[in-house]
Amino acid sequence: MMESDALPVPVEQQSFFSFQDALRHLTRFMIGPPLENPLDVAAKRIETNPAFAQSRLLTRLLAAMTRQSGEFRPAEISVFDRETLTVIVALINSHDAGTSPPADWQRAVDRAQAAQLGFDRQT
Repeated sequence: MMESDALPVPVEQQSFFSFQDALRHLTRFMIGPPLENPLDVAAKRIETNPAFAQSRLLTRLLAAMTRQSGEFRPAEISVFDRETLTVIVALINSHDAGTSPPADWQRAVDRAQAAQLGFDRQT
């Protein structure tokens, strides 16, 4: 069979909730000082390095947490470094505790997406 005749390989997807559960499992033993404003910290990380794969994925995760929906590949969890995982733990905890109103979450998503869009326009 020629390469162009090959069947596409399906990409395994999981829901935002399954991905979030996997993140919780991965980070369950991570202990550190609490972040004062994890939404701001996440947005600043993305704005500082919008081209990084983990910034792009963090933007998607932030949007999924805000909308409570989205799909991720299980392997994407390996993109995050320890520092970003610390931010993600703080985001999950903040979301679960309801410490920030939905408008704050949306503003963080808007900042992250604007940084991504600004970088994409430059390239």
